[in-house]
Order: sequence, then C-alpha cells, then structure tokens
Amino acid sequence: MVAIIVPAHCHCLLLLPPPHRGGGSPSTVGLPEPPCLGQTVTMKKLLISAAVSLVTLGLIFHLVSDGNAQRAELWPLLRDVAPPMLIGYLVCQIGQTYMRSERYRVLLRGAGEPRIPSSGHSFLATMARNALVDLLPARAGELGYLALMNLNYRVGAETCLGSMTISFLFDLFALAAVLALAIAAPWIRSAPSWSLLAGCAVSLGIICLVGLWGLFTLLPRWIVPLWHRWTAPVRRSRLRRVVDFISRTLDAVIRVRDRRLLMVAFLLSLGVRFFKYGGLYLLFRGVTQIHLPQMATAGARHVLPALLAGEGAAALPLPALMGFGAYEGGSTAVWIMLGFAPDAALLAMLALHIVSQAADYTLGGIAFILITMGRRAVRTEKAETVRAPRYRWVMAVVILVLFGTSLLYAGIQWRGLRKRGSLTPPAQGAALAVPPAGQAALDGLGKRYRGHVVWSSNRSGNHDIMLMELPSGKVRQVTRNLHTETYPRLSPDGRQVLFARSQIPWVSQRNGVAWDTWLVDLKTGRERLVATNALFATWTADGLHAVFQRNDRAVIRHTLSDGSEQVLCATGAGAIPDGALVQTPDYNIHNQTLALTLRGSRRLTVLLGADGTLRTISDGTTCQLGWATDDSLVYVGRGGRMKNAIWRSTTAGGPGEPWLDLPGEFSHEYFPRLSRDGRLLVFGASAGGHEHDTADYEIFAWEPGTPPGTAVRLTYHTGNDCWPDVWLE
Repeated sequence: MVAIIVPAHCHCLLLLPPPHRGGGSPSTVGLPEPPCLGQTVTMKKLLISAAVSLVTLGLIFHLVSDGNAQRAELWPLLRDVAPPMLIGYLVCQIGQTYMRSERYRVLLRGAGEPRIPSSGHSFLATMARNALVDLLPARAGELGYLALMNLNYRVGAETCLGSMTISFLFDLFALAAVLALAIAAPWIRSAPSWSLLAGCAVSLGIICLVGLWGLFTLLPRWIVPLWHRWTAPVRRSRLRRVVDFISRTLDAVIRVRDRRLLMVAFLLSLGVRFFKYGGLYLLFRGVTQIHLPQMATAGARHVLPALLAGEGAAALPLPALMGFGAYEGGSTAVWIMLGFAPDAALLAMLALHIVSQAADYTLGGIAFILITMGRRAVRTEKAETVRAPRYRWVMAVVILVLFGTSLLYAGIQWRGLRKRGSLTPPAQGAALAVPPAGQAALDGLGKRYRGHVVWSSNRSGNHDIMLMELPSGKVRQVTRNLHTETYPRLSPDGRQVLFARSQIPWVSQRNGVAWDTWLVDLKTGRERLVATNALFATWTADGLHAVFQRNDRAVIRHTLSDGSEQVLCATGAGAIPDGALVQTPDYNIHNQTLALTLRGSRRLTVLLGADGTLRTISDGTTCQLGWATDDSLVYVGRGGRMKNAIWRSTTAGGPGEPWLDLPGEFSHEYFPRLSRDGRLLVFGASAGGHEHDTADYEIFAWEPGTPPGTAVRLTYHTGNDCWPDVWLE
C-alpha cells in the first residue's frame, strides 16, 4: 500500500511561505488575499461531510447485502493490489499532471500573465491541486490551485481563474472526444454500455457547443459589454474591487481566445484524459485481479462508463468528504445496469477509490512539502514572447508522447489478454459424421471395457459435463447450467463426479480463481456445492476427500462428509516459492505426496512430500503432472510431432520419458488421465490448436502397451472437448 499523506485540512495553506513582498503586482491589486482553507472549511463541515459519506456507504452496503455473488473483504483487495498496476497508475498520474500544468501555463501566457512559474513549480502546484480537488464537494478544491499560484508564485488571480475556466471547458471537450471514439469502436457497439456512453457523448457534445458559442460569441459581444454598462454606476462604491476583479477575469478569458491557443489546450486536454482513465483502468485491474475475478474480467467498455458515472456523482454538490459514498454510488449503479453483481462492484470501486486517493494524497503531500521548502522562483514573461513555433513543438511532443504511450499501453494489454485467455467463449461447433473405421474402433473398445468416460464440452452452447457409456458408446449430458463447467473427475466407485463451475457465465481456464467445486450424482443428477474459490478438484483413493487448488495460491484437502479443510501447501510457505501459482494438484494418499504444476516466473512439475521436501520432475516445458499409479506419474511434455507428447515417469520422482505421441492429424496431446487399474489412458488431442478451452480438441482412448496408432477417437465434434476422465468396472 502507498502511505497516505493528507494535507492538514484546516491549515493547509498555512504551510506555504508568506507572499512575496518584493514589489507590487498589478495582477493582484484590488483583490483580497485568498482566505486560508482553515477559515472557509471548518472542522464542523468536514465532520458533517465525513458523516454523510459514511451513511451513504452504509446504505449502499445495505442495499446490496442480499446479492448472491461472491463476497470478498475490503482489506485483501487493498493489501494485494498488483504492484505493477499501482506503479502504472502513479506514472499515469505524473503524466496527466504534467499535461495539466503545461495547459495552465499555455493559457496563462495567452491571458497576458507576466509572472508565470517555471515548469517545475507549475507541476508541483498542479500536483498539490490534484490532492485538493476531491477533498471538497462540487470540485471546490480547485480553488486550492488558485491560492497556491496567487500566494506562492504571485500569479494574477484573474488570469489564473480565467485559465481554470478555459481548462474546465476543454476537459469537457476532451471527455466528449474520448466518448465519441469509444462509441465508434466496433468492439463496443454490441455491448450493453453502448447506449449509456452514447447518451453521455451527446449530452457532453451539446454542452461543449454551448460553451464554444459562449466563448466566441456570447462572451465578447454580449456579456462583457453588458457587464461594463451595468457595473459602471458601482465602480466608485465598496464593491469596486470585486467588480474590477471580475472585469479583469473576463478580459483574461477573451485574451486567451484571441491568442488562438485553443488547439494546443485541446491536445493537452486529450493527454490529460488519456493518462487519467488509462491510470484508473490499470488500477482497477490491479485491485480486482486476485480477489474479485468476476470484476477483473470486465473490459474497458465496462470500466469506462463506471468511472465516468463515479466521477460525475462525486462532482455533484453533495457534502461528501473526498467523494466517498457519492463516487461508489454512481459507479455501482452503472455496474448493476451492465449486469455485474452489486456487492462485487461496490467492493471494487471502493477499493479503487481508496487506493487512488492514497496515491493522490501521497503525491500531493510530497508536492506541498517541496513547495514549502523550495524557492518561489518566478520567471517574468511577456505575452509577446509566445510564438507559433513553440506551440508547434509542444504539439509535436504531445502527439509523440500520446503515440508512444498508446503503443506501450496496447502492448501491455495485448500481452495481458494472451495471459488471461479468451475473453469470450468459443464457437459451439458442429457434430461430424463418424467414419466406418472410427465406428468399428469404438465398437471394439466397448467389447473390451465396461465403464464410462466424462469430459467437458461446449457442444451444447457452453461448457457442460458430458458422459460416454461403455460398451454402448452412448453420450449424454450430465450438467445443464448457463455457467462454464470443466475438469470433471470420477469418484473411485464411478458413481459421482467432482467438477468446477465458473462464478460468472464465462471464465477462461487461464483464470484460476473464479471457480467453485461441485459434486453431481450420476444416477440422480443431484448437485451440491463442495467448496468456493476451488478449481482442479480430484478424489483421494479412498473417496473420502477432494483435493483442489484455491485462488491459485493454495492446495486444500476437503473432507466431503463434514466440510472440514486442511491446507496441504500454500505459496510463500515452506518449499513453495512466493508468487508461484499452483495448478492441477493430485494427492497420493498412500505415500502422502502431492503432484503439482507450478507457474509464475518459472513453470515446474514437482512433488511435495509429507516432510515438506520439494522434488522437481521436469522444467518449464512440462505441465499437468498427475499420478498414474502409486509409484508412477504421467504428464505433458515437449518432443511430439506437434510439440506436445504424453510422458511417463515409472518411479516417483525418477526421470521421465516420452510415452505417447499420435501419428495422425491430431497430435497435439493434452489432458492425460489413466484409469486406476492402468488399463486405459484417455486424453485430448488437437490438430495444432493449443488453448485448453477454445481449441478443437478431440477425446481419445489408448491402451498402454499398444502402438500409438491404435488409439481410439471417442468424439467427433468441431467444438472444444477437454479434461477427460475414465472409470472402468
């Protein structure tokens, strides 16, 4: 976590050095010194705001307390935020702060401000402004930037306020441009959030057109002349200083328009929005990827509307401290509209808000300290020094930065997409005609064996558990659920099946978290939940326990009779290295040894003994290690015709050797599973596709000791068939 450094709420500007006394400043004459925030925001108001925020959050928690989705505590989300994502967010915050500060400096020059802080000083003031902007409702914290620039750097309050006004307008322009690009993207047109984004884009477009009309027509032709005419009688009264200040502010806004700097301001505003939402999206993924997998599957087309709704709700004039309550309420409402579980959405946005606020206040606190300790050097610039070549250089830099950052971001996201597996389920496929030779092989297999084979298949539209009876070869569907079911494992007596069911309709098998383990009785079809956050469940030989991995981080032995659990191993504990992911555990109850595949920085197949010792079976080219018998192992390794082959180690922990590699069209072998008596091996094989749950795998059966070419093809379907298991009488 990032340490929270919060500026003193009631005395934050008292930390600043006193105003510069050397020489008068015509830009501040006639304007009272901006009051200290300690005078305008009392402790009473802050306490009321905090109370309202807590009550609002309490009401939201109450409204979603009846949700059925997986619940997670808030602390684990904050504790386990992914460091690379947090670093990415901080980098994006620095990037958007730089873009925002340069936009202020450009607009100050255009307004004719002679005292413009250097880039470094303006950057620090803008960073401090970021910490203040969410402190007060309705973005009243923006005034902290005005106070910093006026008191500390002697920037004219009227030019500063004018630049802030134009900046706000161009924030809306940039946001409208972002929404317009979003709704035009092909990947979002079919999303349920499209109409919401389109409505926001149209509304913002109308507001921007009104703003342009006001800036170019209404302000110079009507508002300013009418203002001078109406205020002429009061220029000699006590209100003269206020009237003069407003007049100078209006003139500053008009000068910015006359300087033709609007294109530069717009490009910088686009940069601000790009870095802002890019950073928030990275942080969203960082707080959800471990403990809220159902939220982590959401793409940018879902996250963007929620972020916009939260930001809009937090900007409302509600007495909410730092936007807490309002932000979560607005974003959670959008998540519910998009079909996500309300309790998970609330936790995700609350964690995102807390971590982002912690990061922003840390950066803002550092900026306050540097401003307090540093010199208030101000470079005097004349409006005439602004030249077109300088702005062309700024535009070129902005475009290059945006392009480079976009390329880097796209690369990171593409790599992440490959690691997460498919974001959408595969095509259902179609049944194929069984050739006469294939049917004859099936009939011959049925004459030699009695039992059944189970596997996961999407031939019914989504992955369900299928079963083939031997000797008849008849196939029937065991489960019928809209969620994804995979990794079926038959009980020692062949009467029940353990399997994994996803917590949302589609989850890639590369996501090892968003699954629960269920048990189905093959005779009655009755199902029951065994364990939550559990995947890759197998039976112990006595049929009394299920062994599975939980959240990719631990292996659990679950007693089926009473639900008690024992942790067999966990990453970061004992011999399992910290950060490793444990997969496809298979527990040998006789020698109390656990066969594992470890992933992470390295991929290994290992044996974990009862004494805690770890023995490596093979390096990162192998996976899916499991017990064949009490003293032999089977796994997937390299060296086949299509890279993969099935390997076997005849002694526990001993060297392995290639065991099976099909000679035909389907020679990319996966999912090996040997019957308990060792008579029949079932496995999957593709014609070249690799992904477990999307490639066209077919299920095969092979009798060990016979030539590889005698393996019998059990399925004929272009959909995905995976993770078979076999039980023989």
